[in-house]
Amino acid sequence: MIKDAQTIAELRVLVGYLGEQQPAWWPSQFYSPTAAAFLGPVFTRSTALAQYQGVTAAAARKHEEHIGEGRTFHLFRLPEILEQSAAAVFSDKAFEASIRGSVASRDQALARLAEQAGSTASASEGPVVVGDLTDELGNALKSCAALYLDAFSKGIQCFPYLREAQ
Repeated sequence: MIKDAQTIAELRVLVGYLGEQQPAWWPSQFYSPTAAAFLGPVFTRSTALAQYQGVTAAAARKHEEHIGEGRTFHLFRLPEILEQSAAAVFSDKAFEASIRGSVASRDQALARLAEQAGSTASASEGPVVVGDLTDELGNALKSCAALYLDAFSKGIQCFPYLREAQ
C-alpha cells in the first residue's frame, strides 16, 4: 500500500464530514446521523467505504467547480494509484473504527484535522496552490489539512490544490 494512503483517506473523511456541516460546502449528507441507517442495508459490509466514496465524489465536484480540471490535483482527485490505495485502507476494521470516532462531532473532527495539519496556515477564499504533485506527498497533505482547518474556522471555502509536476 502507498505510504500516504491512510492519511489521504482520513483527510478526505474529515474534510468531507466538515464540508457537509452548516454552512455546507457541498450538498451531500453522507456523514449525517441518518446516513448509516440508510446506507447500512444496501452496503452491509462496506457502509464506511460507501460514505467515503460518496463524500469524495461530492467534494471533488465542488473542488473542480473552483479549481477546474486539467493539470491539477486536489485532495479529492488524485492519480489512480493513490485513489485505489486510499480506498483500500477501508478493509482495515481498526482504521474504520478510528475514523468513526473522529467524525462523531464537529469538535472531534476539527481536533483531528489540527493533529494532521501539525502547523497553522492562513487560508484565503477560493483555490490555493500548495505546490507540485510529487512522490513525497506528506508535506503537501499537511499544508492542505492546515488550510482546510483555517478555512473551516474562518467560515470560508478554500480549495487547496497541487499542480502536475513538470
